[in-house]
Amino acid sequence: MSDDHDARWRGTPELDVLLAAARKKLESNWLKVEGSVTVQLDAAPDLSRLMSGVNGSSSQLSRARSSRLDLARFDAWLGHSVNGGVGLLDTLRERAPLQDKKRIAANKADVKARALDNARTLLATTDHGDWLDRWLSSLLNQDGTLGGRVAVDALAVATKVLSVLPADGLSLTEVAELACGDTKALSSGGAPKLVLEALSLKEGIPRPVDPVGIRLLWETAGVSVDALSSRVVVLGYRVSEDHVVARWSNEAADAGIPFPLTLDMITRGPLTNTADRIFVCENIAVIAAAGRTLGGESGAIVCTDGQPSAAVHKLLAGRRSGTEIHWRNDFDWAGLRMTGRALTRYDAVPWRMDLQSYEQALDTRNSEPLKGFPAESPWDPELAHAMHRSGRAVMEERTIPDLLLDLS
Repeated sequence: MSDDHDARWRGTPELDVLLAAARKKLESNWLKVEGSVTVQLDAAPDLSRLMSGVNGSSSQLSRARSSRLDLARFDAWLGHSVNGGVGLLDTLRERAPLQDKKRIAANKADVKARALDNARTLLATTDHGDWLDRWLSSLLNQDGTLGGRVAVDALAVATKVLSVLPADGLSLTEVAELACGDTKALSSGGAPKLVLEALSLKEGIPRPVDPVGIRLLWETAGVSVDALSSRVVVLGYRVSEDHVVARWSNEAADAGIPFPLTLDMITRGPLTNTADRIFVCENIAVIAAAGRTLGGESGAIVCTDGQPSAAVHKLLAGRRSGTEIHWRNDFDWAGLRMTGRALTRYDAVPWRMDLQSYEQALDTRNSEPLKGFPAESPWDPELAHAMHRSGRAVMEERTIPDLLLDLS
């Protein structure tokens, strides 16, 4: 043990250097007093002499720049009665709590693994399609573990929210309450961002960062961020009720006037359609043309004006039992996805969204290149194949004359 068997090293810079080096090693090694650590001998004036005492050497390491500190020897040296009689771990704990960083990391990994398993289990019970699998995959490291940027609590909230979507005009707070039992679950933190990332994959678009884009993306899942901005335009939409909004809709239908309904208006009272069929289009030009040419004789038509909003879903959720919905969109990838979801959600019938209608409308001089992620058309597989081959999108406006025939 050498002649340095006394407590005079306690509180010296030399001992502080050894203790700091030992703490770093222990905290990264499950707090096991084993192995060694390199110590720079110029870190304190008499460090070489102290190291000689700890290592049991009678000669000082005057020419060496560094030396290996054996943790077991250091523990025994500290535990000797003449050196205070307190071992390495207790000496370090007297100064500050020891952190078992390996254990902490392992516990975090376990928590993240359980969170990922819980998310997969919950989402496996829903019928959303492969976009949810792609979303979960985007959150993983290369080794398949949950990425460091993903907070466990945020993932749990986001997963619960996705499991209850789509909604029918519910507000963010209502969705949060429905999914998590907490109206503030989507008011802050990383959960809203994770949900929007998932919805962006669903729609095949980049995640928006501006307020309008965020609102519109929420509305694709039937969630209302702003009940006054969310709207749907209707024509010939006659209803059986007699409250003020119902009367406005009926009067507009009789006059052949396209009529905008906000989500706020739709929630004021039921709007139960009287027609047996409702036609749904994507572009406002279709409903405008129907208003000009057919007026009050037009069939009931609903215009989503792009991605279906919370107002669209709320209106259609209140449809009369047995109503047949005929749905169409642009002949592009987004249009195929929206039509496919409508067929699933509303048991809708494709409205001139078939191979023949596409080929009749296709004109390379008046079409545009297809953009975004490709989609399928399960109701008519050859449609998607033809679109792949041509690489061209056909906007709905090209089909207006045929659509008007169906509405008359």
